[in-house]
Order: sequence, then C-alpha cells, then structure tokens
Amino acid sequence: MDFRQIRYFLAVAEHQNFRRASEALHVAQSALSKHVLELEARLDAKLFERLAKGVRLTPAGRVFVEEARRALEAVERAESRARKAARGEIDRLTIAMNDIGARNRTVANAIRSFVETYPEVQLDFISMVSQEQITALQHGKIDAAIVIERPENPNFGYVEIANDPFWLAIPRFHRLAAKPNASISDLVGEPFVSVALSTYWLPQTRLLAQCRGLGLIPHVVQEASNDQMQMNFIAAGIGIGFVNASIVNVLATDVVLKRVEGLTVSLRLDLVWSEQSRSPSLPNFVKAIRVALLPATD
Repeated sequence: MDFRQIRYFLAVAEHQNFRRASEALHVAQSALSKHVLELEARLDAKLFERLAKGVRLTPAGRVFVEEARRALEAVERAESRARKAARGEIDRLTIAMNDIGARNRTVANAIRSFVETYPEVQLDFISMVSQEQITALQHGKIDAAIVIERPENPNFGYVEIANDPFWLAIPRFHRLAAKPNASISDLVGEPFVSVALSTYWLPQTRLLAQCRGLGLIPHVVQEASNDQMQMNFIAAGIGIGFVNASIVNVLATDVVLKRVEGLTVSLRLDLVWSEQSRSPSLPNFVKAIRVALLPATD
C-alpha cells in the first residue's frame, strides 16, 4: 500500500475538507482527490461522504482511520529507528578489557558519557587478557578492545588512553611504609609477589630488565594470575610487589604505594579496533574516549 495515500487520507479526515487538507500538505487539490479515490478503489469501500462544504467519514472510513494512524505511526517509527541505527544510535557493541582498563577513570568517564548519549546502544563488556583481545578482534568476535601494549598492525585503529607507571606496593606495617619514596637498594633481598609474566608479558619484561639494570633482581616468592590477587597477597604480608599506579583507585586499606627512585617503566593502555569494522556505533564510542581524554575546562 502507498503510505503517501494514507497520509493524504488522514489529512482529509483531520481537516474534513479536501481544500484545507491540500493547503496543509502543500499539494494540489486535484492530486489529493485522485489519491483518495485510488485508495477507495483499492479498498473497494467509500471512505468519505462528500458534502456541500466538506467531507465526513463513512463507517468504513472511521474504521480505516484508526488502523491507518497506527500503521503510519509504526512506519514513521521504523523510519526513525532505521535512521538512528545508521547514525550508530541503536546498536550493540562488544568491548573486551582487563582489570587495568576497567579501573581507568578515562575509560569509566567515556562509558558513562556514551551510555547517557546513546541509551539505545547495548554495551557488552568481556574480560580478556590483551593477547586474547587481539585474537578476538582479528576474528571479528569483538568490536573493540582496551589492551595493554597494542601491537603494531596497520589493520588496527587505536587511541592511546594512558601510560600507567609501575610503583611499589607494600603492606601498611612494612618497614618502608614511613618513607616518602623507596630506593632500589631498599628492595634488595625483599620477598616479591609478582603478576605472572603471561598476564602482562611485554611491560613485565621491560620492568624486570630495568630492575636488573638498576641492580635489582626481584626475589619472587609468589606469583598471582592478576593484579587484584597480587594486592591481596601483598596485603596479607606475603611480600611486596610492583603494581601500576592506577590501582590506587581500588587500593586495599592494608596496602600503601611508593614511588621507586630511578624506576621509569610504565604500561601503555590503548583502545584498539579493526579498521574493517562495520559497526555504526563504534565511531561514536571512539569519539567518547577521545573526548574523555581532553583536559577539563572551567
């Protein structure tokens, strides 16, 4: 059915007059009459009684006007939602991240802003280590990833979110807790709790290399599969450990952080996505991250 004819019919029904309806629609009265006659012929029913000074709905017209309004509203809603979907305002995004990405304030602010701006985009978050995220991106299983140490790949777009320096985490009752900073010599012989190399391989490797260059080979007495487990072990007094400074956002009450003099290694956090992605809402999410990275203004 021609929805233009339905719009014309509803205009005549509202105004109860062909002339006034044609003026409201900005179409010729003859064209309006022609379309209504075609609609009546299609339905094999008279929709209007023609009066001297206008028209009146017939019983068939009164039934059709209610159904036509609902049908037109449904079509207009479908048109509106299709346009919104094309603009990325209705979609579903799957984003992978790890604990460091999840606790980053820029990421959290961007997600909050995105959800407020695009309430009809469903965000699904999956916990993965960085290598799993890259593999999932390559196979199209996720739309974007917040990874540690993104690979150099021309097929990936990226936004650098943060450089997260390594600090020292120690139990609150530790002998170094009263010092403003720690030196490398303070750490020689101390028991260390470390995140497994397989979790953050590249930054951990760089960290160990710089420690050796400064004269420290950490004595690891316990490994943890993630940094939250590492913090729990440190809080329990099993040892001290190098953690990323952003963990201050979720710091255990029994643990304090100290800068280590001469230690400059940091962990890079990036938003990464495939340049072949066809998700209409992905550019909006990338924009939300970029905006969240802008300096605050008064």
